[in-house]
Amino acid sequence: MSAELVSMASPYTKSRKRPILRPSNTQKVANSEVTMFASILPQWKVSKKEKEFFYRALKTARKDAGFTQAEVAKKLKRSRSHISKLELGQRRLFMDEFLVLYRLYGKPTIYFYSAFIKSDLVERTD
Repeated sequence: MSAELVSMASPYTKSRKRPILRPSNTQKVANSEVTMFASILPQWKVSKKEKEFFYRALKTARKDAGFTQAEVAKKLKRSRSHISKLELGQRRLFMDEFLVLYRLYGKPTIYFYSAFIKSDLVERTD
């Protein structure tokens, strides 16, 4: 058997222009439905009472677990003031930090989030 060399041309063009992508009809319909539903759904925000309850639960859970703010800060690789500000609601609590805290404190997530399921605390904004 003899091997023949065949030059193969690339099926791709060498143009650097990106093709123009246009949404399909189904994408257009889906986008319009999302826009419509978003416009009629109410806007919700976390009430001051909910925030206070959540941060109080965070602090209580830490104390119940027997940790100081400094010990928790060391576990999270943060400063003690960072933990203090989290518990006071002066700093945003990110999900990855929350996961570490709730596991560290040995409380279920519902312990912290029970404030958000009490319908009388939810405020609607228009």
